Amino acid sequence: MKQILPVILLTLPLFSLSQYTYKNLHVNYDEATIAKNYTYENLRLYPVYANENFKSEFKTVGKYLTLQDAIAKSKIKITEKDNGGSVNSLTIENMSRDTIIIICGDVVKGGKQDRIIQNDILLAPKSGKQDLKVFCVESGRWTAGATTRISSRNYTEAASAEFKGYYNKGSMSLRKVVEKEKDQAKVWEKVDEINNANKTTTSTKTYTALNNSADFNKRLEKYLQFFKNKFDTEQNIIGVVVVTGSKGLGCDMFATHELFSKQFESLLHSYTTEAIVNGRAVTVSATVVKMYMDKLLGDEKIQQATLKEKGNSFIEKGKKLRVSSFD
Repeated sequence: MKQILPVILLTLPLFSLSQYTYKNLHVNYDEATIAKNYTYENLRLYPVYANENFKSEFKTVGKYLTLQDAIAKSKIKITEKDNGGSVNSLTIENMSRDTIIIICGDVVKGGKQDRIIQNDILLAPKSGKQDLKVFCVESGRWTAGATTRISSRNYTEAASAEFKGYYNKGSMSLRKVVEKEKDQAKVWEKVDEINNANKTTTSTKTYTALNNSADFNKRLEKYLQFFKNKFDTEQNIIGVVVVTGSKGLGCDMFATHELFSKQFESLLHSYTTEAIVNGRAVTVSATVVKMYMDKLLGDEKIQQATLKEKGNSFIEKGKKLRVSSFD
């Protein structure tokens, strides 16, 4: 027993450090600070901070290339299946020497239909061809070569069965359906609901038609400019709680500040889209936000129950790289 006891004493603290709980994380609930610095129109973000123990536990987490950067730098190839295509499955290949991280909710453009990715993936360097599980977010098209314009980026997609465009992450409500419902029909229903609310329904019913709206783009740009670079310099911030109106929309947290900051641009599109389409002026109190987060950060058991009902986590080699919850 004398030889075993030291091992136990060393192992227990290491386990506790990996938890995304109040033992290792805290949220800034100061209403005056948050209202002034992290609130714009229908959207408020509460930063989530990690302590030194949490940061130390995840210091070995690698530097990963985002899907957005991988597509922009032609380091990844995403195509329809060779047998004529499959609505819920694509082929993906990492052609670079980088490890690429793909997050559930990432939306890619092209192929025979625009798609949203179902699961988190770490794609190894020179991965070879792999299956990629997706949902369709463009129910009115099943043909390669449709030309779709994204006005905010002045981008026109080439006629190809490849996916050469990255759109950003889907709205919070769409991501929730993808994460928790895992149902193609419900994904299409949510896409139609979002486009109808924004008056951006097109013949192909694509989710990415949102950016065809000049009004949407104008409002989107103002949100993006306000929140741009808000969290770049604070190395302890590993996530945010997302709020609109009188309720929380959800929370996204990552193992490191770098992981969070690299995903923040596309996440901000997710938050902002929800705030524009379905949001209200922020009236929620810090007490309500804390009650929401208590169910996520209270302890590991509470967190597991919460995520089972309305969230998910991405675990790689025993470490949680991402934890997300929704309303």
